[in-house]
Amino acid sequence: MSGLQWFRLYHRIVDDEKLRLLAFEDRWHFVALCCLKADGLLDSPNDNLRSRKIAVKLGVQLRELDEIGRRLQEVNLVDENLSPVAWDELQYKSDNSTNRVKKYREKQQHNAMKRERNVSVTGQETDTDTDTEVNTNVLTAKRRSVSASKPDGFCDQLWKDWKNHRKAAFTETALKGIEREAALAGWTLETAITESIERGWQGFKAEWVEGKKNGTTNRTTGKPRNQNGFAAALRYVADGRPDDPF
Repeated sequence: MSGLQWFRLYHRIVDDEKLRLLAFEDRWHFVALCCLKADGLLDSPNDNLRSRKIAVKLGVQLRELDEIGRRLQEVNLVDENLSPVAWDELQYKSDNSTNRVKKYREKQQHNAMKRERNVSVTGQETDTDTDTEVNTNVLTAKRRSVSASKPDGFCDQLWKDWKNHRKAAFTETALKGIEREAALAGWTLETAITESIERGWQGFKAEWVEGKKNGTTNRTTGKPRNQNGFAAALRYVADGRPDDPF
């Protein structure tokens, strides 16, 4: 194992019998060799250049390095290559911060990409919602653009109430149809629309109000009005035709 930024040095080293057999300077020499093992120098090819590098790191001459190695081997702290004995048993692969940092960065990158995808999807949904709102607004504006104009002399508030009450677009054709039916019933347009709002109707039919208001006889025929007009209106609604046919 080599290339570590740090290595494990156990606190029990101060009570280690092998180290206590050494002089103080050799105890430091052993710790220094542990540093060189973690750095990877002791794992390089065993030649003269390697020995010179180790001597420079420890601050000693080559002949003195040989003596240091001999003394440490006598108490079984290093092998013939100056590598600490039982190094792999006391150090762990998990201590390699390079792998941990790599895994951490990969996890961070994965989480960042996931957040970006979530933001992208949310943005698409928002765009879709906005498009739907725009389309709805366009349809509403288009529907209003074909609405009938308020007849001259018609009550402003009543016209506004009717347009708010009316579910479908109130076109000129629909307006003429209601005027025609109102005339058949002998009613004014305002009276017919007021009645429709009160009854919850989306349109108006003369037969729905026969015998109600404006006299008891039909002004067109001069005959008594049919008292079943409201029943006809209810049937019209019950048959699933609440909207004005005009």
